[in-house]
Amino acid sequence: MHDHRQILALAAAAIDFELDPLGRSQLEAALEACPLCRRQVSAMRATATILRRPSDIGTPSRVRDVVIGAALRGGRRTLGLRSLLAASLSLLVVLGGTAVIVGNRGFGIVPPVSPPASAPIQTATAQASPSPTASPTPSEAQPSDPAETAPAISPSPGADGPLAVGDIAAMVTDGRLVIRTQPGTGADSAIFKTKLFPGQRVLTIEGPVEASGYPWFRVRLGVIEGWVAAASQDGVPWLAPVRNGLIAFVRAAADGSGEAIYTIAPDATGEQSVLLADPGVFDYSQLTWSPDGQRLAFVGTLADAVNGSSEIFVVDADGSNLVQITQNEVDDDSPAWSPDSTQIAFRRTELDPSAPVDSNVVVIGADGSGVKLLGPGANPVWSPDGQQLAMTVSGGGSSRVWVQAADGGDRRQVTDVSVASAPPSWSPDGQHLVFSSSGLFLVEVASGSITPLTAEPGSMPTWSIGGTIAFSTIGSGSPGIFLVDPDGSGLRRVSGDLGLTPVPEWSPDGRRLLLSDEGRGSQVGVVDPSSGNLTLLTEDGGTNRSPAWQPRLR
Repeated sequence: MHDHRQILALAAAAIDFELDPLGRSQLEAALEACPLCRRQVSAMRATATILRRPSDIGTPSRVRDVVIGAALRGGRRTLGLRSLLAASLSLLVVLGGTAVIVGNRGFGIVPPVSPPASAPIQTATAQASPSPTASPTPSEAQPSDPAETAPAISPSPGADGPLAVGDIAAMVTDGRLVIRTQPGTGADSAIFKTKLFPGQRVLTIEGPVEASGYPWFRVRLGVIEGWVAAASQDGVPWLAPVRNGLIAFVRAAADGSGEAIYTIAPDATGEQSVLLADPGVFDYSQLTWSPDGQRLAFVGTLADAVNGSSEIFVVDADGSNLVQITQNEVDDDSPAWSPDSTQIAFRRTELDPSAPVDSNVVVIGADGSGVKLLGPGANPVWSPDGQQLAMTVSGGGSSRVWVQAADGGDRRQVTDVSVASAPPSWSPDGQHLVFSSSGLFLVEVASGSITPLTAEPGSMPTWSIGGTIAFSTIGSGSPGIFLVDPDGSGLRRVSGDLGLTPVPEWSPDGRRLLLSDEGRGSQVGVVDPSSGNLTLLTEDGGTNRSPAWQPRLR
């Protein structure tokens, strides 16, 4: 056994100072043996990472006094929290930054509601994607008392309407939105070091509040809770609620001519509509909607391709304007949209066995321009702010998780743990990644600190904006879809063995899970995690596969 207080004190010191060999050995041994210490130290390191980010404005004295007061009050605060506040305070003194410490909490799933009816696919030419030009003004946030329990906010029913509490919201303007400790732009409202970028998602937990001429919402972004201006003074939206649109999937064309991309409402009402059936392209797969819901990317093969290589295509949401954005005699696949819907990262696999690496990660403009080779890797996944890409990189007979800046710089390995051949998933604040190995593991991107989540051999993890992680357990002793909280607690099954190999995907509004199978002959279904109710959208026995749920931004 060890003294938790002593270990937390050592961890707090290690954030800013080099420990002596004895102290370092004690800390490493305790972290290896004690899950509680690992979680608390990981929280301390995540806080330190947030505090070290560059800030535009220093810390107002009022906010500093709040943190000092919280650190000095004993009463209802736990030892771990006092250590966390002490470590944060040391960084405040050194950096002059703003800190509001809150817990990393999960969310409860609200009862099911009927999704809004989706308009059928039109044949008119699609409109160009909106390009907001408003210059955002700094947004604001309210300090949270760490001793208080967070409100039980979860994604709300996705009815059409203005932005409201419980909505997942997306930033729909250019530039950046800052998060403040209070609504309004007054001098006593501190600016968080974490900012919102175009396309980034947040969970709204309070508001709207009018201040300084702007409507403000309190939002949650991982461990940060703060206030953001949702629109300009002229009413131009900067944050838009994210709603559920249609579900696109691949199946055999009704006329027997091959395969086609179809769409259907997520409650299985209405007819299946053909989105795309182009005789020049076949073997559609890996469908993925742009975060703004305006375009669909997919992998296909040209009918006249000499070597049968796969290419990446983009089509507008109404089925018009089909564009082939890669043109090579190599395999291009695994498309992943940037949060602002302007770029696509993908895997490029050389067909030549003498090539120096198996595959590379490439970034390209959504119109096919500006090709950028990032380096060896596969399974690219954009960080929530669009500034980094996570990927798996092979070497020595196994794969590891790597992270690289979207501009190609700062490439580094995040962990030594061998990972499965599936993409990792980012936490909502971009501080952590969850990945599959012998079980599910959490890794802090800045420090490489590892936290095991499950011993169950999970696969295809996906992290919701609210904080919950969904994953599948095919081939295990208890196959099905499970949820788990980021601290490893709250493990629960939401569906049993469905007779397919499900790849879970959170709905755009964060309330349901889309289950799919990249194999042939499967069904497409939507499950409500709160009840376990499963809605099958397709008929059994067909080639229904590769579904993708369209976001709609109001």
